[in-house]
Amino acid sequence: MKENELGIEEVRAQIGDLVDDAHYEGTITHITRRGRRLASIVPAGMKAASIPDEAIDAAFDAAWPGLPEGVTVGEARRRVIAALNAAYPHMLVRSEPEVLPDLDRLKEVRASIEKQLTEGALSPEQTDRMRQAATKLAETIRETRVRMTHQQIVTKAVKEEGGTWDAARTVTTLGLAGHAVDDKRARAVLRRIAATGLLTRTSQTRAIYDTTEK
Repeated sequence: MKENELGIEEVRAQIGDLVDDAHYEGTITHITRRGRRLASIVPAGMKAASIPDEAIDAAFDAAWPGLPEGVTVGEARRRVIAALNAAYPHMLVRSEPEVLPDLDRLKEVRASIEKQLTEGALSPEQTDRMRQAATKLAETIRETRVRMTHQQIVTKAVKEEGGTWDAARTVTTLGLAGHAVDDKRARAVLRRIAATGLLTRTSQTRAIYDTTEK
């Protein structure tokens, strides 16, 4: 999980982005005054690292179709959430070759669920839960593909065009490619690209980046 330190005046100037970083990427920002840590902006709760509820539910249903003796539903969910929370920040800036095997594994899990459904060996309650899990896994796979596509489109544009990038330019670039996104998604795309070293943030108060290489 990423951690950084900022002086209290810098934090005041970019509090919105820092809160987004905590909620969507699991980033912890330590607030300092004269070099001494005073407080920290941290993700709220175990679902902090931008893991959608549907992804947690899908992971839980796939990992725990039946609970071992002595493991409650609450404990099982806590284990799943803790594992996803630990893994998610490391997935945010991974390249396509690194992410594709994970997508393939998700597809295998979904195929396994579908196989169990077609065999008809489940109770009605289990069938309903497994159908929901399959649907949520499909949505997780689709959403991951969309995020990868957005990052690929903007990365290509940054390499070809260079210059300064902000949310508005990113929204326009994705719009021209047929993808309608809001400013929040655009800022997330820029953060992921900056984490690869292609962009460097140049403003303490706004999400503005300059190209560092072409």
